[in-house]
Amino acid sequence: MIENGFNFSNPNGTSLWQAHNMGGVKTSSLSNFPVTLETYGQDSVDLSGTKPGARVGDGTGGAYTWFSSYDAGIVGKAEFMAHQTLYQKAINNTDGIATLSAIADGGWATDGSYKTKLIAMYQTLGKKYQWLDQKAIEQYGEKPYQTSQSSFSADTKRDTSSDEGAVEESSDCSDGASGDALDGTGAVPADATAWGYKPDNLPQSLKPYIIDPSQNGLVYGGSGWVENSGQCVDLTVSLGNRLWGHSGTVVGNGKDQARAWASIFGNSVKTTPKKGAIFSTQNGGGGYGHTGIVCHVFEDGSILIVEQNTPLSGHDYFHQNNTWNYRIWTPAQQKAEITTFAYPDGKEANIK
Repeated sequence: MIENGFNFSNPNGTSLWQAHNMGGVKTSSLSNFPVTLETYGQDSVDLSGTKPGARVGDGTGGAYTWFSSYDAGIVGKAEFMAHQTLYQKAINNTDGIATLSAIADGGWATDGSYKTKLIAMYQTLGKKYQWLDQKAIEQYGEKPYQTSQSSFSADTKRDTSSDEGAVEESSDCSDGASGDALDGTGAVPADATAWGYKPDNLPQSLKPYIIDPSQNGLVYGGSGWVENSGQCVDLTVSLGNRLWGHSGTVVGNGKDQARAWASIFGNSVKTTPKKGAIFSTQNGGGGYGHTGIVCHVFEDGSILIVEQNTPLSGHDYFHQNNTWNYRIWTPAQQKAEITTFAYPDGKEANIK
């Protein structure tokens, strides 16, 4: 009702009823929606900007995120805000006016009267439904969102000396061996539909396509890592060194790694993926971006990646450093994340 998308008479105000967008959630990074994707399916969030209701009609640019249902849209908006530092005062806040004030103060809307309108609407309508708030608090508690969840796929505040969470003695999480499939071959397996996979639940259908860090000198939860930080950069540097013959750390956050490695390789970043390539995304990670290694390029251009510091690995959410997981990204997802790649010209990765 305050948001433009609630206006059913405005041909541009269609984000609520066509995109199930609960107001103002523009396209960003799928790493902002892990709970939404896990709960409502991998097709519950679309960032292409081409779905119905994705058009922005207020002249502020960008496109709206499309959600498959209102339930997904409600969870998605809350989860999106929780991943942004601008709205931290609104998270786990049980005071309605204080929450709305924090959202407005964080700059959610460009309308100068937005905060006044929000508070007025809460006073006239929101207070009538405080019983729903209380019911939710009774069921989920006053602080259901844990701050440790706030940086999925993030390389935040890197401490290269940290070894928190490293465990030298670990279970055997070998994936068997790295795959030898050629880039551009194979369809994405029909059973590979999860958000991502830890090494111990990787489908058999994906094993021909992986790069297995445990076969390339890294111990799951153990030794062989450069930083022992549990951040995304540590996987890239630790495995990248093994694949490309480099040594030591590579300075930069997740979004900087492809460019830094391209400099090492003596060329420029590329937009075409390749097995063994270092990838960087500009979106996600609370402004720090994300990084990892490309395992395989499927025939449709989708890529299988290995990474650290997501809900399935690493420090910030999984709470175990020196770990990894696998994910598949479609070409549309790569574009939405603003993904670039780095690899040497005329040389293949040394994959074991």
